[in-house]
Amino acid sequence: MLVIDRIAKRFANGYEALSQVSLSLRAGEILAVVGASGCGKSTLLRLVAGLETPSAGVILLDGERLSGPSPRIGVVFQEPRLMPWLKLVSNVAFGLPRRLPKAERMRLARAALARVGLARFEDALPKTLSGGMAQRAAIARALVTRPPVLLLDEPFSALDALTRQALQEELLRLWAEDRPTMVLVTHDLDEALYLADRVVVLGGHPGRVRLELEVSLPRPRPRDGTALAALRERLFAELPHGPVELAA
Repeated sequence: MLVIDRIAKRFANGYEALSQVSLSLRAGEILAVVGASGCGKSTLLRLVAGLETPSAGVILLDGERLSGPSPRIGVVFQEPRLMPWLKLVSNVAFGLPRRLPKAERMRLARAALARVGLARFEDALPKTLSGGMAQRAAIARALVTRPPVLLLDEPFSALDALTRQALQEELLRLWAEDRPTMVLVTHDLDEALYLADRVVVLGGHPGRVRLELEVSLPRPRPRDGTALAALRERLFAELPHGPVELAA
């Protein structure tokens, strides 16, 4: 469904973030991308999202070349990035097409908030929300158009451990409803292995694919299972001795 073909990215200052990165994602697959800081993980996600332009290579969605942001791709960032002056329902509705009547946009936004358990907070301002609630709202905003592709850039890294685990479960529940193709960038190896069907390790300068690891374990997965522990050791062996965040 989503093809990343020999992507490279060189910035105007000469820094080369990525080189010859190729990946192919199946419809409904969850792919996690891990690696040390500075290996190009977030750059790769921004390229797929259309927020950056590749220096070489192409990105295809259902055989069509992507150039710029697409309504078929939803994005959840590390920070919720909610507009502080808008109520929650208006934040979620912001990305819907303006050709839709306002009443329809509000209906869809309320339905998206209900999906993430925030139906009672549609009139709340972002400053009144906890970190976990704000990130739920960001997920609702990304999913309000029911996009076939969802990109997540370390969406839970700023949250405490219990909230992070709760939102991981919530994400899997939402994924099971529509089965979007998901690309998750994370520093957390345990999170990658718990959520993903496949984990890709990026490494080097510029960043390249060092390893693709299938996680062919049925869901729900025990977080402390021996199978996940063995996969975690294999991933860890591919990572340089750098700032990699490991879950407790």
